[in-house]
Amino acid sequence: MTQLELPESVRQYRLISSTDELADFCSKARQTGWFAIDSEFVRERTFYANLGLLQMHAGGDTVIVDPLADINLAPVWSLISSDSIETVLHAGGEDIELFFYESGGAQPSRVFDSQIAAGFCGIGESMGYARLVSDLFDNVELDKSLSRTNWLKRPLSPEQLDYAAADASYLAVMYPYLKALCEEKGCLDIVYEESVLQVRKRTTRIPDDLLYLQVGNAWQLNDEQLAVLQELASWRFNKARKKNIPLGFIAKDGALLELARRKPKSQSDLNHIRDLPPLSKKYSGNEMITVIRKAEEQATSKSLKPLSRLDDMPGYKETFKAIKQKVTELAESLDVPVSLVASRKQINDLINFFWQYSPQQQERLPQPDLLTGWRNAAIGAELRAIVSL
Repeated sequence: MTQLELPESVRQYRLISSTDELADFCSKARQTGWFAIDSEFVRERTFYANLGLLQMHAGGDTVIVDPLADINLAPVWSLISSDSIETVLHAGGEDIELFFYESGGAQPSRVFDSQIAAGFCGIGESMGYARLVSDLFDNVELDKSLSRTNWLKRPLSPEQLDYAAADASYLAVMYPYLKALCEEKGCLDIVYEESVLQVRKRTTRIPDDLLYLQVGNAWQLNDEQLAVLQELASWRFNKARKKNIPLGFIAKDGALLELARRKPKSQSDLNHIRDLPPLSKKYSGNEMITVIRKAEEQATSKSLKPLSRLDDMPGYKETFKAIKQKVTELAESLDVPVSLVASRKQINDLINFFWQYSPQQQERLPQPDLLTGWRNAAIGAELRAIVSL
């Protein structure tokens, strides 16, 4: 495998401390036509990630931007949203979600994800950044001991800044090489499509009244309990978002299912719900009881389609096997690992979509991955026929 080198000019970086400097850098990126970007953030006790640092490279210039300083990041969000500029990331799902939130809706339409590219051009699938750098650069081992840095704490040490800058610098050198490999293999269009798919998945919001479909083991509940779960799942999401705390801090899926089963009517009843955080009982207990009571009152007017355990549904194993065969054939034709075409979860998502969700729900939910983009173009019609049997 070709060993890449990091030019000394790329190895250097500078700190951007003003909006004017940032605007000048983004102007250079527009002239170049692409830029590499990475972010450092903290998301341990919040619903939304807290942006701690931005690292970017364009036109031979690596920069670090401190979003906690007095600086307007609008030039970055405008750059990301541009139809004519290519945004280069590595495993950029969380970055994309963060940018979308921080900017109030910015999302890239032209994306090149180096992790996806490495998978499709044969270097390795689902490769972490440090591993990819190690494979492509001679005698380079990135120090990942700083990955757990509190990026919201100031000042940051020179070692921390060096670590952060490297994520953009090496990415900028890998990008043209990976792109050329993808062109040579004939998979570049697929890499672009797959990269954009990550944008869609990270920026598409599921309707509140359908969030219950994402709760694990919801198939265990009867119709009346499902109606309660529907209200609880919506309440939990909006509560967590408003308070900016993780969903699990309010109630994990298991506790949500117990609430739907038991339908507590008092604070005393809440004490019997396993795994329900004490703070939720204390500060949100009355809200939960009110939500449950409202759901019970409206249950008779709802007609939620019952859910089943997928493995127990008639014909599931045969259907899964038939879909897996089509996926395998497509993977072989592209000379890529089967998992890059579809994971077990993606196959199950397809079956769930057609077997578990009503036509009205299907219209309001994102299409399964296997029925979008390049996958749909190649085998979509055959998969629809299989799940409709």
